[in-house]
Amino acid sequence: MTAMLRELRDLDNRLDRGLITQSEYALRRQALIESVDDASTGFIKVATAPARKPPTATRKRNSASTTWGLGTIICLFVVGACLLLSELLFANLNLALTLGVTVLAALTVALLRSLEE
Repeated sequence: MTAMLRELRDLDNRLDRGLITQSEYALRRQALIESVDDASTGFIKVATAPARKPPTATRKRNSASTTWGLGTIICLFVVGACLLLSELLFANLNLALTLGVTVLAALTVALLRSLEE
């Protein structure tokens, strides 16, 4: 298998360097792939799996994705509130952004700790 992969890579390199044409590449690649013997499983009894039903439209949602979505919405709401409140109190955009990012980091750490438990 490794030898075949090496030969395929060699063909790709020759094509990239322009040593062979696209049609010659296709012919050599096809010949290489056809030269591989198929594995037979005649001596091994292979049990076929029963047909599976297609998945239904209604699936049970994962609680972790719901937690992440709710946590994200809460974090964005709190950061927005902190930015608005600090902008009104301090009238300084840099201070408001710093406070908002700090609160966002604290909420993110708290959310990740609650998900670990």
